[in-house]
Amino acid sequence: MGVSVNVQHLAEWVPIQIHWERDQPRIDWCWVGKRRFTEPFFDQTIDICLRLPFTNLIRPQTTIDTLLDRHEFKPGLQPRGFIFHMSRCGSTLLSQMFAALPKNVVISEAGMIDSVLRAKFRRSMLSDEQRADWLRWTISALGQRRSGDEKNLFIKFDSWNLLDFSVIHRAFPDVPWIFMYRNPVEVLVSQFARRGAHMVPGGIEPQLFDFTHDQVFNMQPEEYCARVLARTCEAALHHHRSHPGLLVNYNQLPGVAWTGIASFFGVDVTDTDRQVFIGVSKLNAKNPGLGFEGDSQTKQQRATEALRAASAKWLSPLYERLEAARLGDAAR
Repeated sequence: MGVSVNVQHLAEWVPIQIHWERDQPRIDWCWVGKRRFTEPFFDQTIDICLRLPFTNLIRPQTTIDTLLDRHEFKPGLQPRGFIFHMSRCGSTLLSQMFAALPKNVVISEAGMIDSVLRAKFRRSMLSDEQRADWLRWTISALGQRRSGDEKNLFIKFDSWNLLDFSVIHRAFPDVPWIFMYRNPVEVLVSQFARRGAHMVPGGIEPQLFDFTHDQVFNMQPEEYCARVLARTCEAALHHHRSHPGLLVNYNQLPGVAWTGIASFFGVDVTDTDRQVFIGVSKLNAKNPGLGFEGDSQTKQQRATEALRAASAKWLSPLYERLEAARLGDAAR
């Protein structure tokens, strides 16, 4: 049951989702205390916190303006880097590397951020400027210091959030960004083994991908998945031309984390940090209790002819353009 709270009392709380009452947004908050976000995904940390009796009894719910009040009362860390990705291409490993260092706050695919960006589908008159404000306030609330010693904030977005890059850039025009990608056949095989929300027709609003409802439900699964991934890659190439980021191929991991990405984000990596990164890279990013096992060859072997055909038609040309752009950047 939601209760009203004073913004000064939200020091150890974070916004976790937008609850809509007709077309009016209400913000649900969750108490996290001093807990760091070290799970592979932000919402996994929240699930752990929601198991506490206290968080079940007290669930503050506020207006959207409380995010602004919270930001003005105590702004969070300014982001040092944004991580965009094609999906299933090593972005979780990268975020886990950075999260393993106590000096970093890493917010990985927070549902609240996605809710803000996709709020335009709930309120049609919502402007990009308003969404940029909401995003700025949300990231400020999520990017608070938990121990007091954190220096750097990194945001890993959901893969489809890149389609709202213009809003993100409006909110944070000076934050460097990267785009991670992988051989498209391997990405498709991974998605068909366990699909993300955007890989299920209707799971994400079709309009986000410039599809109609009729188009979505008349596509073969392989075509739908390939074309959704293609929209993300097209967006990365488009925005890279106007606001250059760093393009990162999966096969550059893990070394690129400390040889290229950290410096691109303006973050120093000590020898100790590098050893931590190496240790994390030996684990399964989504299930750190297991060791890492390379699976590129296995995925290639499991690819069906339909997946290969969809990749060749919709994704392979974009992958080649991404590689050309990445290698061109490196040469310069």
